[in-house]
Amino acid sequence: MPIGEFSDRSGLSPKRLRSYAAAGLLLPAAIDSSSGYRYYSPGQMREARLIDALRTAGVPLAEIGSLLGDPSVERLDAWTRQVEVDAVQRQDALDLARHLLTFDYESAAGIPGQPRKEAMTTLQAAARTDIGRVRENNQDSVLCLDHLVAIADGMGGHPGGEVASNLVLTLLEAAFTGESLEELKAAVRAASHAISDRAAASEDLEGMGTTLCAIGSTGDGRLAVVNVGDSRAYLLRDGSLRQLTDDHSWTAELVRQGELTELEAVDHPHRGVLTRALGVAPKIDVDGALHTVVTGDRFLLCTDGLFNEVAESDILSLMEGATDVGVVADALVEQALSNGARDNVGVVVADVRT
Repeated sequence: MPIGEFSDRSGLSPKRLRSYAAAGLLLPAAIDSSSGYRYYSPGQMREARLIDALRTAGVPLAEIGSLLGDPSVERLDAWTRQVEVDAVQRQDALDLARHLLTFDYESAAGIPGQPRKEAMTTLQAAARTDIGRVRENNQDSVLCLDHLVAIADGMGGHPGGEVASNLVLTLLEAAFTGESLEELKAAVRAASHAISDRAAASEDLEGMGTTLCAIGSTGDGRLAVVNVGDSRAYLLRDGSLRQLTDDHSWTAELVRQGELTELEAVDHPHRGVLTRALGVAPKIDVDGALHTVVTGDRFLLCTDGLFNEVAESDILSLMEGATDVGVVADALVEQALSNGARDNVGVVVADVRT
């Protein structure tokens, strides 16, 4: 039956059904290849209501997926006991987010008058984002500073995706002072809690979340790279382009486990299903690593709107095509648009200036 009829029968809005599908919990029985219209089977009704009941009770999407794979009343009891603990943690996160939103960043960062640590690596960066050829709104957000660059790809439909991606970058900018990799990861975790609580407070924002990939300069001269979701970081050095981050998506996990080839993953119907995103669970694992850099290193942050449209060999050519980072960023976005740009496109190109 079409999604509209399934929505009426199940009592779940089409937007909520789409958010459950995006989380990999309730995938449509069929999708019309030409229109993209979704169809569900009557047999999915019980599962849809179960998922919605768990979500209404506050069970995170990731935990719901685990429960569906291994149904257990005992696990629900354990979740009930966890509610009080989570409530305290969420309140702490909200207090931190409130502090960050009112934080006098310029004064704390020493702008002007108090220069940053001399060892800190400086980035010369340019950021670009485009709505693309198909989407009706742009959910990609970018941040471009001399000590911190970041990109986020929101999800959850309009206006949730834009809110989530903008919120994480706002909090990241306020919280990161260049102290350490752990400081950057902690800021990401705090932002995830803030997104979750913002979504819970508004029905229009229900199901929103975002990916994130960021590079921050630390006091010892190295660069901290963090990511959640499938937005990526690349390093161009000595004519070679290397991906620094692992995608947190269903197909990427299967490729890493050897159950799917890279070629099979390209056209897989569940390619866009994420296994991690900010704002969808009380606890989030943030991948992070420190990288030693040299003058001349060039970094690229991008959303899937770039690498799904532009081959890596072409990305390499464009990254080497100009000395000006703004020219390179423009060229990358233009190439994605020329190739169809079925999604929003976001890029940040950053050169190391030690």
